[in-house]
Amino acid sequence: MRAPQRLAAALVLICTALTASLPMMSAGAATMPDPGVTGCDVLVATPSNHSCLLPWPNDAFTKKASTLTGREMNISASATPMNVSGVHINPHFQNINDGFSPGSEVLINIPNLSFTQSGIATSTTISSSLSSNAPVVLFDTVTHQNVPYFAEMDAQSTDASAQLLLIHPATNFLEGHRIDVVLRGLKNGSGAYLPQLAGETAALNGSLKPATRGAHLKWIVTSDLKSLNTSHLYAAWDFTVATGGGNLSKLSASNIADPALSMRQQAYKLVGTTSPVFQVTGTSVNGNGERQVTGIYQVPTFLKNCPTTGNAMFGSTDTSKCESMSTDKSGLPALIPSTLTAASAGHAAVWTNQLWANFICVMPQTMGSVAAAPSLYGHGLLGDAWEVTRGNFRYAATGGNMMGCATDWSGMSNNDTLMVAGTLNDMSYFHYMTDHMLQGLVNFQFLGRLINSSRGFATDPAFQSGTGSTAVSRFLVGKCNYTGYSQGGIMGGALSAISNEWSRAVIGQPGLNYGGLLLNRSVDWSEFSAVYNPAYPNSTDQQVGLQLAQLLWDRGENDGYAEHLTKNPYGGTKVKQIFIVENYGDHQVSNMSQEVLARTIGAAAHAPAFNATYLLDSSVAVRTNLPVTSLWGLPVLNQTKSAPAALVLWDFGTPTPPTVNTAPSGASYGHDPHDYGHNNAGIIAEMQSFFATGVVPDVCAGAACQAPPVN
Repeated sequence: MRAPQRLAAALVLICTALTASLPMMSAGAATMPDPGVTGCDVLVATPSNHSCLLPWPNDAFTKKASTLTGREMNISASATPMNVSGVHINPHFQNINDGFSPGSEVLINIPNLSFTQSGIATSTTISSSLSSNAPVVLFDTVTHQNVPYFAEMDAQSTDASAQLLLIHPATNFLEGHRIDVVLRGLKNGSGAYLPQLAGETAALNGSLKPATRGAHLKWIVTSDLKSLNTSHLYAAWDFTVATGGGNLSKLSASNIADPALSMRQQAYKLVGTTSPVFQVTGTSVNGNGERQVTGIYQVPTFLKNCPTTGNAMFGSTDTSKCESMSTDKSGLPALIPSTLTAASAGHAAVWTNQLWANFICVMPQTMGSVAAAPSLYGHGLLGDAWEVTRGNFRYAATGGNMMGCATDWSGMSNNDTLMVAGTLNDMSYFHYMTDHMLQGLVNFQFLGRLINSSRGFATDPAFQSGTGSTAVSRFLVGKCNYTGYSQGGIMGGALSAISNEWSRAVIGQPGLNYGGLLLNRSVDWSEFSAVYNPAYPNSTDQQVGLQLAQLLWDRGENDGYAEHLTKNPYGGTKVKQIFIVENYGDHQVSNMSQEVLARTIGAAAHAPAFNATYLLDSSVAVRTNLPVTSLWGLPVLNQTKSAPAALVLWDFGTPTPPTVNTAPSGASYGHDPHDYGHNNAGIIAEMQSFFATGVVPDVCAGAACQAPPVN
């Protein structure tokens, strides 16, 4: 997840499908009073000098609607964080959603709270979050089960009086479900119980105004939680999780995945059974001894006012110059009209009003007895397609008989750096990023089509061995897979969940939930926070702003799609097999985030997962803050059989990262293992086997997987 060096200059310039249809309310809910309010929630007293969207998430900030959940976001524009220019974050696009993020981070300010005295579960004690006397309970009102979690005090804040309690689900909340947040038995530094929140007391005795809000809060305690021990209750409220969608006959902009599925439907309907138009711009042998083919290809376009000339890589369209999403009257993406022109002398047929995406493919220069196994490649944070020619895929191409084809991640590529930095200055424009990310999902699927179609890359001499009647494809046509690292893993799961161009994906150093689990824990965040924090100087506003962003980010990264990746597929979509490669102590993508993803998709893990002693180098210091149980909640992987989802933790000797929301920066955290392992023979063998058979073999001889710290 490494940000490019040019970001610094830019900163200076800127200064489950089955349950998705369930109603929001559980049994007896016909009598549940409406929870919504206008503006701030009266449950809590808002800390001074910042927005009033606490506690978060919260159905107080929703309203009744004819959506699958029965709710729709209703965030007041005057309640959102305000930047130093006096501009509130515009919640228009967030208010389209029919609920909150499946990975929602629970936020509340609790004066005088002692986290330690209260015994709140941490990332190293997740199992205690499910104990009968846990001080924090996340209660799913549909399943009637408690959701596991880990919590922390916001380490980004320097003001103890305004410091937020942050509560993260250890596995994503189920889509369309309503969750009760219960705080009980909280203690101060002396070990005394904190008194009940005044708003909670008023709600229970009937004196809270508005009365409907008080009645709703009381209903939660007396109906939802009637079987729960609520002695020493501090507060309780609820929120609704957004639905994923996926009913192709009735798509809705309110559901997380439906915009992307709508784009897939429209784009493929336009192109039909043909292959995307493409042009090869160059063929060479690069410095790694690989055959390298570069070019551009056309993609149906959903972004408004894209440039009509190609002035980016290889003559492709610089999509950072495109505007926001074109939408229909229902709010779903609308395809820019396009027609296929007839071929003429010296000119191939091309589409009007389509963007040109770049591509770079690498493969062995000398073709073996078997054609190369093809894979799309997703690059890292704000990178570009060139990454496939470097270390991350190089050894799979030359040593693993694979072909890797990459394109830029529209919305999160090198070209988008200025747009990203500008968005951090005024988060009202965050939808531009997610609109472009959705276009990027289409771009990648069409690159997959070029690999899979017999009318695609296989027809061009650049991808063939031999000439004339003896020419054969250098790669296995129709056998596309997906490989992505870092950002390519964080967005690659979302992409895989909606695409039918491949069935298996390797995602290395992935994760989910940029706003809640990734940014604060990444060493890369310092470059972005150099813009974001001065624009929103209050630490509470910073966390609330990231949660508002996550409501949109869900549409372009794993957090919004994980529930449908390996099971419960969207309509017209096949389930995927996923192999997660996790590097212990990663400085750029939090292990916590990777493991939440793994739990959510039902991954099983190689065992033994971790050895506290790094056996390959005795000079590595004894590590502290070790997890009580590595990879908590993940069953043991059977490495002789194909599995829906697998995870292997690799240890390169890195010290244990912080257990709070700060980055592992500084000498005490050792080298960054984020990019290690790409030339590791064991990992390449795992990838090859997984792509060919779905089996992730045990290449670590029954021990925890350790390797030297080499890229």
